[in-house]
Amino acid sequence: MNGAMEKRRKVLIPTLDLAQPVPPGPDVYTNDFLSLTNDPDLRQIFLDKLAKSPRVFGVAGSRLLGGNSSDHVNFENRMAQFFDAPAALLFTSGYDANVAFWHSVPQAGDVIILDELVHASSRDGMAISRARKSLYLFSHNSPSSFEEMVHLALKEHPTIPQGKNTLFVAVEATYSMDGDFAPIPDIVRIVEKYVPKQSAHIMVDEAHSTGVFGPQGRGIVHLLGLQDRVHTVLHTFGKGRALTGAVILTAPIIRQYIINYGRPFIYTTALPISLVCGLNASFDYLEGPIGDQRRAQLRSLCEYFRGALEEAFKHIPPNLLSLQERSLPAGYPADVISPIIPILTSYPRQLADFLNSYGYAVQGIPYPVVPKGYERVRISVHALNTEEEFDILISRLKQWATMMQTMGTQVQSGRIQSRL
Repeated sequence: MNGAMEKRRKVLIPTLDLAQPVPPGPDVYTNDFLSLTNDPDLRQIFLDKLAKSPRVFGVAGSRLLGGNSSDHVNFENRMAQFFDAPAALLFTSGYDANVAFWHSVPQAGDVIILDELVHASSRDGMAISRARKSLYLFSHNSPSSFEEMVHLALKEHPTIPQGKNTLFVAVEATYSMDGDFAPIPDIVRIVEKYVPKQSAHIMVDEAHSTGVFGPQGRGIVHLLGLQDRVHTVLHTFGKGRALTGAVILTAPIIRQYIINYGRPFIYTTALPISLVCGLNASFDYLEGPIGDQRRAQLRSLCEYFRGALEEAFKHIPPNLLSLQERSLPAGYPADVISPIIPILTSYPRQLADFLNSYGYAVQGIPYPVVPKGYERVRISVHALNTEEEFDILISRLKQWATMMQTMGTQVQSGRIQSRL
């Protein structure tokens, strides 16, 4: 273990011990996109619900072992109705939900086509699934690569076009590291073109888009009007909903199968009643006018910050500070913008350390965590951040870039002097 930790340090991968709390400072790093975690109005709604609830603690068991309370059942019914889904199943976390789905639902003879950057929780589930030897990775967000993998999978697994097995697809609506969007319209089109209806199953993870996009925060799938053509959708509650937990929206048979075969669901204690109260409070709050208000504020701030960064980086060497090109997949509304903005730099550790010294609890993300040339510090925009906060952050970024350029000039001058 010591050797493994030392190896991380040598390649400059952050090695954490969590001995200290997050320092005070502007929050530009968490996934609290709608600024709910400290919202006093949401807090009061939650406390009012809690005061009226006859039970507030845990249920002292898994859902299958005495923990299936009316609170859990009613919340699942609410989720199915809110998201216009056939059925819903509540989980303690998005990680558990992904592992439960991917390890149990694909059967022997099935295949899984996945974006090369899908979350570790999906990968962990697939690694122990019956289809673990039939995984096909396509290049990130590439419809042409996806189409190639579909053709290859159908060729190597003739039982799928025969209707005897299933082709599963795994993508994320919004990817956590790049903040970019899956080409869901193209994926749906390609699947419907080549795969028999009874043999296709598309699963979209909305962890970083739920609450933020779509009508009343229903997510990207609803924003695109594809809820009737995507088979399973995962929504998590730890980001745009300010709590924890997750829900899988799917067909009743899939729900029942996971209940009986999904080990993370079977062997995990059910969410405490207090958290279900909190989830109801969060959905109540965001279904009101405040939800649209926060989403509009978030979109406006994303546009402001992105534009200000582009202007500020014009005269800074791109190896020090740069942005990825902003683009949207076909079929997306033009006003969609991600609250996740990676700032690319060849010196992620140094930049993170510099920003940490000013109270920004960001992490440097080096190679091999991300591909070489795409090292970064990841910034998250929140609805109740201010333009002034971002102006100050940009001034810090420019200050660091100037410092790095000065150091580089001094080093270069020292080399010239030594040669003389």
